[in-house]
Amino acid sequence: MKLSRVPSRARCQVFAGIVALLVTSRPTAAAETNRWIQLFNGRDLSGWDTYLGPASGGYHDPATTKEKPIGLNTDPLGVFSVVELDGTTVIRVSGQVFGAITTKAEYDNHHIRVEYKWGKKKWPPRDGPQHHRDTGILYWCIGPQGAGSMAWMRSVECNVMERGVGQWWSVAGSYVDIEGKNVVLEREPWVPYPGEGPGEECIVYRRGDPQFTTAGGITSAIDPEKPHEWNVCEVIAWGNVGIHLLNGQVVLVLVNPRYKENDREFALTRGKVQLQSEGAEVFFRKVEVQSVNEIPSELLSHVPSSSPDEKGFVPLFSTTAHEGWAQSGPGQFKLENGVATGIGGMGLWWYTNRMFTNFVIRGEFLQEQEGADSGVFLRFPHPGQDPWVAVKQGHEVEIGEADPEKPTWRTGSVYPFKAASRANTKPPGQWNTYEITCVGQNYAVRINDKLVTTWTDPDYRTAAGFVGLQNYNDQIVRHRNVRIKDLPGSQ
Repeated sequence: MKLSRVPSRARCQVFAGIVALLVTSRPTAAAETNRWIQLFNGRDLSGWDTYLGPASGGYHDPATTKEKPIGLNTDPLGVFSVVELDGTTVIRVSGQVFGAITTKAEYDNHHIRVEYKWGKKKWPPRDGPQHHRDTGILYWCIGPQGAGSMAWMRSVECNVMERGVGQWWSVAGSYVDIEGKNVVLEREPWVPYPGEGPGEECIVYRRGDPQFTTAGGITSAIDPEKPHEWNVCEVIAWGNVGIHLLNGQVVLVLVNPRYKENDREFALTRGKVQLQSEGAEVFFRKVEVQSVNEIPSELLSHVPSSSPDEKGFVPLFSTTAHEGWAQSGPGQFKLENGVATGIGGMGLWWYTNRMFTNFVIRGEFLQEQEGADSGVFLRFPHPGQDPWVAVKQGHEVEIGEADPEKPTWRTGSVYPFKAASRANTKPPGQWNTYEITCVGQNYAVRINDKLVTTWTDPDYRTAAGFVGLQNYNDQIVRHRNVRIKDLPGSQ
């Protein structure tokens, strides 16, 4: 829905006032995004906790190991220290005992950037010639210290390992969705990471490959690390997406990090940050983080769908039956042969059977005229007979113009807050597909399989509600094959 298409001048004025109020009432915290915060002050480890596993080192099963960890903020061996290197103050991690330094603060949508350089020392059990130097950035860390191998918190890992920077490994039962294929590493010499033993299998991440769920190891198909030099490793953690970069290159992208407790799935979307000690000496020169409210436009093409197939999707209307749907406001939808056509308006046709929290909704739309207007409404409360409830208290993904006067009128935009990078629509008379993912306050929109919008609502306007479709005056937009799938929430 766009302001210029409302027929009544009075209605235009009312809606303009509503939009102005919504925009100007955003909290000042939104302005604090994209500002780097230094997590290392250059003097000491203030703002961090230290944690060390058993002094014998190595990987331990917390359920069976009798040896106790060294524990929290106790470091008799000096595993973590601040030293001078290359003319500046750095964090030294000896690697002698498995463990981590952990931020006291928690983060949800954030961009982590770390500069690291390898030292010379290696420690048992990772001191053999087949072992690569190893550390890692763990993000969205939750729960107790030492849950993973008695050394780390449950988390999402961006591994930092020689010939494998950006790898993902399961920590304390986490699992993800990834694009790639499983290989026996010794049979695939083109893979930079050769493994550490005969017959080792690993998933190689490659954009565009089939997507599946895994709790196994994932490595990158490229290795842009600079040996013996300072390297920059980054993580963009937004919504349910983790993008791992090394020296400016994307090396791995994962979606839907999660874990299971008591047969229920929970998403990993917020938590602390850990830097690992894992058998190798490493130095960190800079550690910084900033809040983000979207995925940078240049990286959108790297992000796969939040749902690799149709498993778990439930259709919201049948071929002809209107059960579960109601009209709010003027106009109507006619449903014939599985196609719902909006007539008149501006009105709202909404699904009454239940509310939704975290979900993926998919569907198809066809515009009979150039720029014919409709929309998909998300997470609004019971509207009664007032379709403006969905406008004011939910969110709308715009179906409209491909090249509009105002960017937020573009198809795929979260109207009126975030413009789509492009519409990616087909000409009038052809069917288009859409996929909208709602996780927490994060919204991602795909049009015809291309990610065109990511946006975080800084106002936290709504976290759950109904879904619906918009009918708009005499412009004809048809909808079909609308279906929805629940996604896990945070614990």
